[in-house]
Amino acid sequence: MGAPRPPCWALGLALCLLPAGLHAAESRPSLLYHFTAVSPAVPGSPAFWVSGWLGPQQYLSYNNLRPQAEPYGAWVWEHQVSWYWEKETTDLRVKEKLFLDALTVLQQGESYTLQGLLGCELGPNNVSVPVAKYALNGEEFMSFLPRASNWTGDWPESEAIGRKWAEQANNINKEKTFLLYSCPQRLLGHLERGRGNLEWKEPPSMRLKARTSSPGYSVLTCSAFSFYPPELQLRFLRNGLAAGSGEGGLGPNGDGSFHAWTSLTVRSGDEHHYSCLVQHAGLAKPLTVELETPYKSSVPVVGLVLGVLLIAGAVGGVLLWKKMRNGLPVQWISFRGDDVGALLPTPGQSKDAHS
Repeated sequence: MGAPRPPCWALGLALCLLPAGLHAAESRPSLLYHFTAVSPAVPGSPAFWVSGWLGPQQYLSYNNLRPQAEPYGAWVWEHQVSWYWEKETTDLRVKEKLFLDALTVLQQGESYTLQGLLGCELGPNNVSVPVAKYALNGEEFMSFLPRASNWTGDWPESEAIGRKWAEQANNINKEKTFLLYSCPQRLLGHLERGRGNLEWKEPPSMRLKARTSSPGYSVLTCSAFSFYPPELQLRFLRNGLAAGSGEGGLGPNGDGSFHAWTSLTVRSGDEHHYSCLVQHAGLAKPLTVELETPYKSSVPVVGLVLGVLLIAGAVGGVLLWKKMRNGLPVQWISFRGDDVGALLPTPGQSKDAHS
């Protein structure tokens, strides 16, 4: 009845990696809760935890070892009404019971990871679109349909869990009320009160370098450091004309900003015909980055990689220090290490993300 539970390290790795492509899609305003329950739980670790997300920023954390909904990152400075976090705590304690109850109807002696992604997105014309889907051991297996008022899925586990949750008629009404009314109201409230957090823009620091590849070829790498929001476009130009976007990736820094890179293989001696074009919300206009002066070094490749990472960390640290010195809220710090789960992508992460 149960599938093998994915190893936690693999799920955590999948969470921490961001989309491989550099064209991160513009996300619609959304408020999404990522629930995870495990059985059996590791001694000393939570059996149930939640992260709440406003677009790509985490704003809430909760787990059964500390059963209090708490603001996360920059959102500790949000001016909320006095009862808001009490209401979040009450709702999440109800969800905790539902998820842990669901695990009791599954085959005993097996290991399970049950997850849920619930919330709402603002679609065209600011119409709220409910989100309610669940996964078991890394595979989506069930969803909740507010209009039909039921949990549905093709797995035997879907039917068993749906029956368990429907034993109390009030559970269905609570789910509908949250998805159709409470979630949109909370989202609109955050968009108003937390506008400064959501509108933060930090332009990227840029670098274009070349290194020798196979005989007769060089690899150009265009790197962007310490920018926010994560939406960014990097493209190569040859003599001012489009030459492709290359292959690269996007990842988070420790201060809430991001770094990205893309690489392109070119013929040796042709490097200086190329430049890199970057577009980002923090830039008044697209920026063209020229190739740095070639520098030959005997430092091993591993040293070069470590150097790039240290530079990224140093730039991120300076950015964080500047924001704190100016009295500005520090943005969300980083992805939660305990919020493992590959099945339902963490909000802010592309559904096509590669693990």
